[in-house]
Amino acid sequence: MTAEAMTGRCRRECPRIDRQASLMVTRLQYPMTNLEAKPAVTKNLAENGLCFTTEELYEPGSILQIAVELRGWQHYLNNIIAILDAGSASKPLTAIAEVVWAQHFEDEGTYDIGVRFKDIYEDDLRAFKKYLEKLLKHP
Repeated sequence: MTAEAMTGRCRRECPRIDRQASLMVTRLQYPMTNLEAKPAVTKNLAENGLCFTTEELYEPGSILQIAVELRGWQHYLNNIIAILDAGSASKPLTAIAEVVWAQHFEDEGTYDIGVRFKDIYEDDLRAFKKYLEKLLKHP
């Protein structure tokens, strides 16, 4: 399936919410000798993934670890640790994601990268979905 078809299908299934947030991206590859996190900025969010802008090219099929500094999503965590641990109020949303598509913008020297979540803690995903539902109702 082409990136355009995949993106179109996902947009119908999972609404995109435009939201800018800082994130750190680490390419996971063997051998795990260079695990340098690179900065990026989200463009939009969906319950099954997100799009971000970066100066680094990540090819489709690449596996990434992402950590998104998304303010407010933590309030939807329903576990006891989140209630007791003040540090969880500022923890980033972390996930392992697969690059689905990449688009180069030569004029700006940047890439838009679309990723699909592959592995994310169940409680975090549930909280993230609730966060997105609130944004859809009250943008």
